[in-house]
Amino acid sequence: MFRLGIGILIILLWLFFPSFFSFAKEIYRWTDEKGDVHLTDDFSKIPPQYQNQVEKTEMKEEVSGVDKKQGEKASKPSVKPKTKRDRTKEDLEAYEKKIKQKKAIEGKIEKLEEELKSIEKELEETKDSLVRDRKRDSKEKKLQLKSRDVKKQIADLEKQLDKIKKSL
Repeated sequence: MFRLGIGILIILLWLFFPSFFSFAKEIYRWTDEKGDVHLTDDFSKIPPQYQNQVEKTEMKEEVSGVDKKQGEKASKPSVKPKTKRDRTKEDLEAYEKKIKQKKAIEGKIEKLEEELKSIEKELEETKDSLVRDRKRDSKEKKLQLKSRDVKKQIADLEKQLDKIKKSL
């Protein structure tokens, strides 16, 4: 009997005070990069990276009675949300871009390694052919510096390559 009395009380409150059951006038909807859909009535709660794709929906003031305009849709979204197909296409394009970057870096490394071999060969020839004098020492130092620079470039490119490989 007590439960029935509470139920009737809730119904009466709902009928006489529908403002207790009212909704926000605007609902904002967005989809994150995982494809999860989020809803809020406060625009400031939307992360900045998703504010450009928000769908704004106008809501009626209260939930009392039957909606007279059942056939009408709420306001159209201001930005068309990305479909799963669009996201997949973007992911594939990003993947292909990384593959191209990887190949370009591998090509640079290959060229630098060839240059390093020729520098080291020239360095050895310089050591063998020349007598110890200032010219030989000077040329040897230049080649050693050049060799060090090329090795550093190779190491930097290999770091970039590792980053790309990890992101694939």
